[in-house]
Amino acid sequence: MKVNEAADPSVRTSAAAPGFIVKRDYNLNKNFPIHISRWMPSIFMEPFHWHTSFEVGYCMEGKGLFHFEDKRYEINTGDVFVVSHMEQHRAQSDPLKPCQFHFLKFDGSLIDGGENELLAPFFMKSPYFGNKIDGNQQTAVQIGALLRDIWSEMQEQDRAYTSMVRGLLIQVCTHLFRHYAKEIPAEEWNRSLQAYKKLQPALGLIHHQYHENIQLKDLAASLSLSTSRAYHLFKETMGEGFKEYLTKIRIHESKKRLSDPNVSITEVYLSCGFQGHASFYRSFKQIVGMTPKEFRKYMLTL
Repeated sequence: MKVNEAADPSVRTSAAAPGFIVKRDYNLNKNFPIHISRWMPSIFMEPFHWHTSFEVGYCMEGKGLFHFEDKRYEINTGDVFVVSHMEQHRAQSDPLKPCQFHFLKFDGSLIDGGENELLAPFFMKSPYFGNKIDGNQQTAVQIGALLRDIWSEMQEQDRAYTSMVRGLLIQVCTHLFRHYAKEIPAEEWNRSLQAYKKLQPALGLIHHQYHENIQLKDLAASLSLSTSRAYHLFKETMGEGFKEYLTKIRIHESKKRLSDPNVSITEVYLSCGFQGHASFYRSFKQIVGMTPKEFRKYMLTL
């Protein structure tokens, strides 16, 4: 079955007003949480955005700029970009040679068990980490070919395509894992990788129980550490504190629920772990750049 590209919002350029979300978050299919899109970034500077899904971008043609918080990279044909977990980012096309991307988004549940260390590059907070893999490197060439294959499989949806796509995804993540294991000094890589593995129970707790009243002591218990050590391990590994991370997860989930006009805003924030109206509105405005009501109104115009 072919996907109707004209009806797919992922292939359109954005014309959102300043301060509004540029690129709509996909509610990934729960049974097969992966999505690949073709996207041409706007020639105008758009607001930063972030998401909890993992993302890999491949520039098929054109030029531009890719911003990752305080870092900036030139975009050229063949370049690959890795968006770290919940990292703020935005892409901008060159007005004379607009860039076109394949963007692959997926949930970490597709890579589980003994393979979950392959997700380490998406959590790396090392100063040696670079989001861009230059198009003249073999890794970028290999990943570009794999993303084209994933696009074809997702378009055609032939028999057992989900198994094929998952196999291709594992290859993408393996190439990334090997690339960064070489690029980052061995001692730094091993330290970051071990910290990431150690933190897995805590991350699982947050992602599965964000709607509950999770405290630092719960995180510490899941890691068999003191609250002080758990706090420092989390911040060193994730680049932000436990509370900040939990709030972002809750806001991300609330954005999904706000897309449904039949659910009241009160129901939304209570179902996402917020205890009151004021804290929800304050956090939402700070992270998203608009109020929940403004966000809902915007989503209904898409």
